[in-house]
Amino acid sequence: MKKLTNSVLVVVMSSSMALMSAQKKVADTTAKTKDIGEVVITGALGLKKKADAQTSSQQVVTASELNQASSPNAVSALTGKVSGVQITQTNSSVTGDFSIVIRGQRTITGSNEALVVIDNVISTAAVLQQLPPEVIESVNIIKGGSGAALYGSQGINGVVVVTTKRGTKSKRLSVSLTSAVDFESVGMMPTRQTMYGQGWSGGKVNVENGAWGWSFNDPKYAGTIQPYGIPLYDYNKNGVIDFNPNDSAPAGDEAASIMSPFKSFGNDEIRKFFKTGSLYQNTLSINAGDGDGYIMLTLNNVNRDFMIQDDILRRTSAMLKGGMKVGKWRFEGIVNYNHQKTSTTTQDIYYQLLQSATDIPITRWRDYKDNAYAWNVYYQNPYWNIKHLRYNNLSNYFNAIASAQYDVDSHISLMYRGNVQYTNTESNSHNDGWSSSMIDATAITSSYYKYNTTLANYYGDLMANFNYDLTDDLNMMLNVGHNYQEWRTNNMSAGGTGIQIPGIYQVWNLSNPAQPYSLNNKSFFRNQHALFANLDLNYKSFLFLNASARYELTSVLPKNSNGYFYPSVGVSFVPTKAFNFLKDNSVLNYLKVALNYSRIGQSSAISTYSIYDRPSLGSGYPYGTGPLSFVINQSPTDQNIRPEFTTKKEVNLSFSLFKDRISFDGAYYQEDTDDLITNATTSNTTGLTQRLFNIGKLKGKGYELNLNLVPIKSNDFKWDLGLSMSHQKTIITKLTDDAKSVRLAGNSFLGLYADEGEELTIIKGIAYQRDPQGRIIVDSNTGLPQVTSTQEKFGRTTPKYIFGLTTNISFKGFRLSAVMDYRTGHKFYSGTLQGFTFNGLNIASAVDRSQPYIVPNSSYKDGSGNYVSNTSIPIYNNSNGKTNPQAALENYFGGASYNTVSDNYVLDATAFKVREIALSYTFPKSALGTTGINALTVGVHARNPFQKYSKENKGYNDPETAFDPRYRGLANAGQYPEYRTYGANVTITF
Repeated sequence: MKKLTNSVLVVVMSSSMALMSAQKKVADTTAKTKDIGEVVITGALGLKKKADAQTSSQQVVTASELNQASSPNAVSALTGKVSGVQITQTNSSVTGDFSIVIRGQRTITGSNEALVVIDNVISTAAVLQQLPPEVIESVNIIKGGSGAALYGSQGINGVVVVTTKRGTKSKRLSVSLTSAVDFESVGMMPTRQTMYGQGWSGGKVNVENGAWGWSFNDPKYAGTIQPYGIPLYDYNKNGVIDFNPNDSAPAGDEAASIMSPFKSFGNDEIRKFFKTGSLYQNTLSINAGDGDGYIMLTLNNVNRDFMIQDDILRRTSAMLKGGMKVGKWRFEGIVNYNHQKTSTTTQDIYYQLLQSATDIPITRWRDYKDNAYAWNVYYQNPYWNIKHLRYNNLSNYFNAIASAQYDVDSHISLMYRGNVQYTNTESNSHNDGWSSSMIDATAITSSYYKYNTTLANYYGDLMANFNYDLTDDLNMMLNVGHNYQEWRTNNMSAGGTGIQIPGIYQVWNLSNPAQPYSLNNKSFFRNQHALFANLDLNYKSFLFLNASARYELTSVLPKNSNGYFYPSVGVSFVPTKAFNFLKDNSVLNYLKVALNYSRIGQSSAISTYSIYDRPSLGSGYPYGTGPLSFVINQSPTDQNIRPEFTTKKEVNLSFSLFKDRISFDGAYYQEDTDDLITNATTSNTTGLTQRLFNIGKLKGKGYELNLNLVPIKSNDFKWDLGLSMSHQKTIITKLTDDAKSVRLAGNSFLGLYADEGEELTIIKGIAYQRDPQGRIIVDSNTGLPQVTSTQEKFGRTTPKYIFGLTTNISFKGFRLSAVMDYRTGHKFYSGTLQGFTFNGLNIASAVDRSQPYIVPNSSYKDGSGNYVSNTSIPIYNNSNGKTNPQAALENYFGGASYNTVSDNYVLDATAFKVREIALSYTFPKSALGTTGINALTVGVHARNPFQKYSKENKGYNDPETAFDPRYRGLANAGQYPEYRTYGANVTITF
């Protein structure tokens, strides 16, 4: 590779690759982009190629970009930094799980998640999340099919190639310590109505969770001391708050546990419930080496105390990596160990808090942790949940990689790479009982369950590599090999109900152990073989051809048709290296055009043994009692099922202008998927509920645009600005002749669907009938809205457009960076907003409840059949022949005219987010003197400090969250609030 210039290197994207560097400036400040095109990138199967030779879209995130805001999660740290990539949070608890999707969806029921490869072996996003980001050298996102085809079916959704750091070759010991401390606090919270307090039917009921009570503006009650919650007494004088079922319930104010002023606290009490969370990270790296070998040891520790009391994460990891060259042999080995412990309470706790009326003094119950129903008769006391409802998880992960390469001569080498991954996870959950019941509070049945999961995977590559100059102008590199993978899974579970001795969580302490049919003791095994070949031709370093082929056999497919062929081909042309008049051009520094084609299949929708007709264990014969029984498989898989095949076509254009002050990279792609695999409902006469088979076709297309600017550059000051835009659209062109719609998730009033002729995925639900002017049509007699009889389309659930912005400003040793993005053109369902409706917290119910209610923006048909604006027909409730406005309003918001009308809860998912802001200072060596410190950098950072949602989404849900990555667009209520993180970091190298 040619030496880079000594000027500060600007951001350049070539083949969607982002590279950033900084070096001292000398007289010659001309940046040569053609040198950047020769930067080596690690791609599929660990094959290294120059950026010029890449024929498919790829983008590299460097270590400095990944770690600039000290995120403890490498997956989360990628958010907003790569165009065309969506990172979705599936768990907002202390563990913070994420999924990665590149270029949208291409399957209905299979996985759309990208493949993760760590140090050239296949891994998972879950493992990457536990890998200390400080040990990562770079992350290469392979978006195009040509670059990922060598991974066969596993690479169909794109590949995230992670390369960890190697030891130094400077013949001296190097020690580096990185520490960071973060503080987390609740960010945006949903808007709730603050006009009315606890109660129902316009009155105060201190044991209820509804907000249909008195008005806070009523001078009769405003500010007066009122009772809240269920009585708290120690009847048995044993130090435990309980109820005596033999005594009568206290009456009046004595029937309350807390006395508090009648006023709205807004969201203040909920904010006070959450504490300031803390996160401490420490990474120690020791490495040494020379030209013939290296060794590196990295130790990492993460301690996180979440915003929920007693919710914790403790993680300790170690990585030992080394390599050496002995004669014609090259050896490299990596050993990782990760130990992680977590303890959490139920994520429903936040939803239950939001369900409380705004006058309830929530934090006053912090001293009543042993009373389950201290504040109302429907939801448990949140402090009781923290103490008595726990989920504990302990995992140990071991990973070992070993490779050996023998150089036969300067043209031929043989290599074998083997990997063993082993994960054991022990989990248990307990729910302490609450046997007493009073004032209609529901008794809680105690329970204890334990789970054990073991995963053991093997990965092996055997490769022969050839590198020849066929002529003076034409070079050939050929790689042929065999890949073998196997996966073993063992699951065991036990447990039951009825904890006999409080505080002892063991199966033997249960009075009602689980029945055999509800237990789990299963083992799974699957494997995969593949033969592959990769060919690269290089003509005069300006014209490149890449072709690959993979023949893959997998055990999840029927035995007579379990082998498939996956080809790819691509070409790259660099005119600025081909034509003399373009070389050293002062305006056009670099130009590259690349085309590629691939055809890849996948079978992720087919589970390990689903092709076999396996019965399941029943609950007892004949009616859930009696001896154990078996039930036939009611959801079989078609015995002739085939993989889904996606044909990908892509064109890339890259150029830079004016000594790299302006650089651009663009990609346009089209993806056609055949033989979609999905579950479809079968005829009742078959005795089956559904069947998994090949059903239809998809057509997807999109583009990605990346523009990088250097608006200001001088000796000591430089400003890099990156802008990106991506668009993706997938249409279902065909399903079956019998089924034109497949519901992926949902219920009778809302769902996610795959519909023929529509985008994948759309959200549909019960909607209001509207007149030509968009007004809600109401019944001219009852004033109630008229709704559709079937679910109607609201829109797509994935962003139509994503705009990104990154900025880096450097001045001497200072560096200021920020990452932000804007996503729009999609819809989502807010489970939180719907949860506010029935109990009177929806801001739509913040009206004068003593007056008749007229549906806003509504119309009705007059006698002539014309739509007339409704200004006089209120909703009504017929009670004893009279209309009661309060009762009418409660019935309206709690009934089918509003509560189950999805129109009210499907919102614009547009969101602008500042993902990261970081400021650091690197001390000059002259300042370090003789301290023994070679480098010192200190910094402060913020993660997710600001977000702005659409006008109708008043903080109800983050549109990016989803309980399952397959079901983006369903933002359920069981998530914790958004949180903002502020912290500081220091890195010292000796």
